[in-house]
Amino acid sequence: MSDSGSLERLISAVWPEAFRLAAGILHDPALAEDAAQEACASMAVSLSSLKNIAAFRTWFYRLVVNEAITISRRRHETVTLLEAESRMIEFDNAEALDLSRALQNLQTNQRAIVLLHYYAGLSSREIANAAGIPAATVRFHLVLARRALRHALDVAARPKTSEALSNAH
Repeated sequence: MSDSGSLERLISAVWPEAFRLAAGILHDPALAEDAAQEACASMAVSLSSLKNIAAFRTWFYRLVVNEAITISRRRHETVTLLEAESRMIEFDNAEALDLSRALQNLQTNQRAIVLLHYYAGLSSREIANAAGIPAATVRFHLVLARRALRHALDVAARPKTSEALSNAH
């Protein structure tokens, strides 16, 4: 894309999804913005080298995921659940908040794969291309992530012991 107006329109079109994907991985709007900006900058620099325009979507997701994972690895702090909750993007209901917490507890690479599969609607082959790993590895991580999410959501759905005991009396 040689026209700067065309590049600006492309960035405007992909920005919301880049930010949401990065936010889903990082759980921090400021870091997500950094990752999305870096991915868009990388896209602008490398777009001319993209041979297959049909692969743009997975290629761009790979840029976003790589930037988010790089930022996540650079963070040396351990974020407690309460700190993460204070920085999380707002959700409309308790189930979505439980899901967000469960996603947050996944390994960064598994969280990225889950978001690419369920949020972006990519197949395991497309995720493999976006993440630079074999499709079998994607499917394996999806299985592990689903188990972890199912367990976390089951635990969140159970009443707390003190609540259960007080309700029993």
